[in-house]
Amino acid sequence: MTTTQQEKGLHDRRAAGQRVAVVALLCATAVWGWSYLATVWLLPEMGTASLVAVRFVFAGLLMVAVRPRAVFALGRRHLLAGLALAVLLGLGTLLQVEGQHHIPPSQSGFLVSLFVVLTPLVAWTLFRNRVTKGVWAGVFLATAGLAVISFNGVALSLGSWLTLAAAAAYATQVAVLSEYSSPDKVFGLATLQVLGTGVLAACWAVPAGIDLPDTGAGWGWLAYSTLLATLGMYAVQTWSQSRVSAATAAVVLACEPLFVAVFSLLTGAVLAGRTVVGGVLILAAMYLVVSADRRGAPPLADPLALPEAPAPGTGFPAPREP
Repeated sequence: MTTTQQEKGLHDRRAAGQRVAVVALLCATAVWGWSYLATVWLLPEMGTASLVAVRFVFAGLLMVAVRPRAVFALGRRHLLAGLALAVLLGLGTLLQVEGQHHIPPSQSGFLVSLFVVLTPLVAWTLFRNRVTKGVWAGVFLATAGLAVISFNGVALSLGSWLTLAAAAAYATQVAVLSEYSSPDKVFGLATLQVLGTGVLAACWAVPAGIDLPDTGAGWGWLAYSTLLATLGMYAVQTWSQSRVSAATAAVVLACEPLFVAVFSLLTGAVLAGRTVVGGVLILAAMYLVVSADRRGAPPLADPLALPEAPAPGTGFPAPREP
């Protein structure tokens, strides 16, 4: 097989892996979209602080029980990255919730969605990740779509600043996750993120007391939120981001409000025209970014991997699959 054929084969496998990762991440946003409705139904029984603490702590402990050595197998640098991811995800969640006490949901939704445009900026600032014109076009198109869906004017206040800080934390979490995630470290990184977020939320919730559901239906929705929306989907996100760039991940994650709107139809809500227009813009943005990312050169590699040993009989490292 010629070098050109080998390169083409590697490129095709990388492109196929990216497509699978995008579909997986899209499925995760669908699950999170449905979990938004589950959260609305659970809040009267638990409260926000208790819900975040319980679902993340339980999910994290279950992940430790399933693979107790996954975290210890990370190595020092990936362990530090996982702890940073936990702090970022926890801060983003807590800041967003606190901001919602001061501003309307529509303002909160729009300000949080700015993580889409912040993510490539953070990725470039921290890791000098190259962002192509096609990716930037998709990022701004996704932001426009989110604005069409949720923007109703923003007056700067304490709640606005808290929510912007949450958007920055989410953007940094997405950028760091795409940089450090690799297929052999997915479960350990996901476990650290989930359990660390739960610990932060518990520290926030414990002073007021931890509430638990009062009804069987409430326990059912808590189980769904814990097992599928938290344990399962954060593992899926971590795996997906080992194969796609931070900007691509951010645009795909922007689809979550669309799933919230679609699933809301099941509860009798009406799909507004602006939601349809915004959804079309976000889907177009996703196509642009995925196409640009697929054309972008080299395969994503583990940035923390040790240098490879030379191949026998040569002075050069042996080739590695992407």
